[in-house]
Parts: sequence; structure tokens; C-alpha cells
Amino acid sequence: MRRFAIALAALVTCSGTALAYDAASQDVIDRFKPGKLVPIEAVGGLMLGAERWCYDQRGEECGWSDIYLEIDGDMVRYELSNPWSAAIDISFVAEGVFRDGRYICDTGFDWVPSVRAYERPDGQAIEGRELDALKQEIAAHIDTSQAGDCFDYLYGGHDEEAQTITLTQRQYVDGTHQPARDAEVTLHFDKANADNLGWYW
Repeated sequence: MRRFAIALAALVTCSGTALAYDAASQDVIDRFKPGKLVPIEAVGGLMLGAERWCYDQRGEECGWSDIYLEIDGDMVRYELSNPWSAAIDISFVAEGVFRDGRYICDTGFDWVPSVRAYERPDGQAIEGRELDALKQEIAAHIDTSQAGDCFDYLYGGHDEEAQTITLTQRQYVDGTHQPARDAEVTLHFDKANADNLGWYW
């Protein structure tokens, strides 16, 4: 869904090398033309089918990424990863809710306790007091209790060889579309390719 970083604060079914899209994802490919709004139920199938959602991809790096973990009714759990700073990457588990057959929306879920962090140069885990201090820094910069922003998705296309699907994510604040916050999302269905993705700062 969204990327969390200092700059912003200032303002599952495939394995191994994929041979084909899962049935729900293939159905989206077959049914939707570029630019067509994808109902959130169909988006849910893509969430669970893809290995990773990569936002605003550049080469083999993402601005931020999601791995969708579970859909229970209208509730969605996902792991979001992105750079927190030029030196640190973070991952955390957050929640969203499907709404009106169209959107996934923020819930105000406090994801800060779930934060894991890694040094960007070498991937070394940050632990103990250093991790605790980072969580306090994040909590000071970001109010996770605010709910309301919602997102919908337009179909873009697919690449059979790369095993990807592209969507445009549109963000709504207080019900109003914010075009400047639109993001192109590349859904990776090949696990090896998905696992090889990193994040740019």
C-alpha cells in the first residue's frame, strides 16, 4: 500500500520458478483490459497469488514492497518493506480492510512493535537497544493511529516471460483522489525474481 520513511513523515501460492500464473491471477489477465478498474475481490486474488508487490520499480529495486500474508473476510495482513533512511531498511506487519468492493483502506493499526530493521550496506540485522531506539524514532515521526486513506487499482498488463502483472495504485485521502501519489505496482509471481528484489532510497 504505502511507503513509510522519514521523508514521508515530514510531510501466496507460487514456489520455486513459476511455470504459470495461479488461476485467480490468470482470470484477471483474461478479464481486464489496460486502464480498467479491478474490483477489490479480484485484487485480493492477486495479493495472495503474487510473491511480492514492487512499487515504482527501477531495475531490480522497489521504492517499497508488500508481501500479502492473509485475507480473512475483509481484513488483510501484509508485510511492508522499504528504506527508513539511507542507512536502514525496515520491514513490518500492517493491516488493511477491503471497502465498498473497490478499495483497501488503512485501519490505524499500530505496526511499530512489529518493525524489523537491517543495515542497508550488508543486510545485518539491527537488534536490542539499537532496534528499540529506532522504533521510538519511527513512533515519533509517524502517527499510525490515523485511518482513512484508501487505494484502488487499475489493470496495466502482464509479461508472460517475466511472470509479472502491472497495476496502477491510486490513493485517496478523505475520499479525494491524489494523482501525485499514484504508483505503478509490479506484481512478481516468480519467487526467485521476487526474492532478488531490493529497495532504493
